[in-house]
Amino acid sequence: LLLLTACSDKPAPFSERDRIAVRFSLSGIQSEVSTRADGNGTSPLAEGTTLRILAFERVGTDANLSQDKYIGEGTYIVNSSGSLTAVTSLLLLEGTYDFYALTPSSVAVNKISKSCTVLVNHGIDYASSTEATTATIKENSSSVELKVLTRHCSRLVFNFLPKYDNVTSVKISSAELTNMTNAPVVGALNTSLPIESADKTASVTLSNEDFTPIIGKPLEYSASTIVLPRKAGGFDFKMAACFNGNTTETVYSAPLPADLPFLPGYQYTFTVKMKGDAAELELGVAPWGDEYSFDTDMGEYYTIELTVDGWQDITWDDTNGGSLGDKDTTN
Repeated sequence: LLLLTACSDKPAPFSERDRIAVRFSLSGIQSEVSTRADGNGTSPLAEGTTLRILAFERVGTDANLSQDKYIGEGTYIVNSSGSLTAVTSLLLLEGTYDFYALTPSSVAVNKISKSCTVLVNHGIDYASSTEATTATIKENSSSVELKVLTRHCSRLVFNFLPKYDNVTSVKISSAELTNMTNAPVVGALNTSLPIESADKTASVTLSNEDFTPIIGKPLEYSASTIVLPRKAGGFDFKMAACFNGNTTETVYSAPLPADLPFLPGYQYTFTVKMKGDAAELELGVAPWGDEYSFDTDMGEYYTIELTVDGWQDITWDDTNGGSLGDKDTTN
């Protein structure tokens, strides 16, 4: 009886009472290509973003997700200061671990360390650790600053700037790009998405509900979305709009440069500008950063700005509000 009592009073070797809640903070986020969002080439994750943080026990001398042992994970919310608030804490025994973070929590991760993969669709601002953060967790030392995350998708912005003197109201019906990367794309947790082998037969479409008036410019509209990056190849632009309360659509369609890829961590801004009886489609390309807002003036932040197509002889009448004449073949 004495022996049994002594054994039963001894704490289990891996009891929950031995586990430590790890506290995390985030150094930033960057694109796979160079970015100038701030002085050190990173731009912070938006406040309120959800992160999943996975812990692995190293098997060999170096971090290797194909070999290392998955231990557990926690879910965290990004604060404006870069600190993370736990939704479900990562509880670990004392020891040394490799940590990987990814966003958002809806991205599927296989918890079996031998096949730690992610599945990403359009519309997801997917970022992840490409390098492990190694830290030793102790009862009096449980704070970990994660290494910079890499952003793996692209951001699209669609702007519409009508001519003011003959436009009293605008309704954007839709905006569309064809020959986009098929979704979902499946890749490894800590590597770039394998878009070079992906087909491009999908279309990305924004509806009227996605467009909002630009502040201070009630006739100008903007919308944005996040897409999987795409390799170069021909694709088309289309935007449909109704003017002055009419229901007949004016459709702006144009082929886009076949040598234009969508790179991860970059923003691509498509702006239809009406100028008198003509209209132009302008494309601006810039690193994706928080300060790059819906700048319809295509200001100094844009690294590339070009006119990719145009339309001439736009006419107006009381029936349809507007119609397009010949394409501008000079662009």
